[in-house]
Amino acid sequence: MLLVGTADGLLDLTLDGTEERRTLEGSNVSAVSGDWAIADGWVIALDTGTPVELPDGLVPRCLLALDGGRALVGTSDARLLVVGGPEGTARDVAFDDIPTRESWSTPWGGPADTRSISLAGETPFVGVHVGGVWRRDGAGWIEVVPAEADDHQVACGADVIAVAAGIGIGQSHDRGESWQWSDDGLHGRYCRSVAMADDWLLAGASTGPATSEAAVYRRPLADPEAPFARCGDDALPHAFPHNIDTGELMAAGPLVAVGTPTGDVFLSEDSGSSWRRLASALPGVHCVTFAG
Repeated sequence: MLLVGTADGLLDLTLDGTEERRTLEGSNVSAVSGDWAIADGWVIALDTGTPVELPDGLVPRCLLALDGGRALVGTSDARLLVVGGPEGTARDVAFDDIPTRESWSTPWGGPADTRSISLAGETPFVGVHVGGVWRRDGAGWIEVVPAEADDHQVACGADVIAVAAGIGIGQSHDRGESWQWSDDGLHGRYCRSVAMADDWLLAGASTGPATSEAAVYRRPLADPEAPFARCGDDALPHAFPHNIDTGELMAAGPLVAVGTPTGDVFLSEDSGSSWRRLASALPGVHCVTFAG
């Protein structure tokens, strides 16, 4: 099953493109994970349809479902919260206390946001735009990618941490202690999305924030020095007139999905080697993820 967050609700699509269910109709769904979604600036518990109010006017930007019906939520002002627990909504005070946060800011001078969250086993990695990538370490947090990299997404696999950033793709095999960065084979080094499908690393790369040429690429996960190869065939375009943004490229096993703001969803069942168009003319796709 593929969950697709759109400008008009959340769709459950089978892998043959059949729409099985539509929920949150009329809402702009920007993120989904497990039984949680972000819709119209609210965190929504999908099993009940209940919105969760966040403290201090914080606006949710990303989320990751956890065991026990909980979720990690990244917000405006680069904060991190836990929702769905018995204690209610709780701020990660240690994340609040990261000493360098006063220096975080976006290229246009606005405050930083928490942009992506991923788990390596039980260890969370959190990407702040623009404030670096951080790994939970005991009671505190350790910076593993500096803010200068302009990170957009962190993704965790069984033995690999990958980051899509303004300087290319970073790959780590030691939980972020060391990195190999590359843009070899990419037509532009600006990357906003990254995913891992079995033995392949996939990325969305472009010429910049306001690009008119973006593309999906892949390379062997075991060879971070190999050049990226552009994906694309009769179904998947070789180039897009917009970035493949954070949340719009996702993988699970050999399955890979790409959603676009123009309403298309593309699916690969062989780690990005071949593709088919799963859906079109949807009301603007903001996120895709696999479930079940």
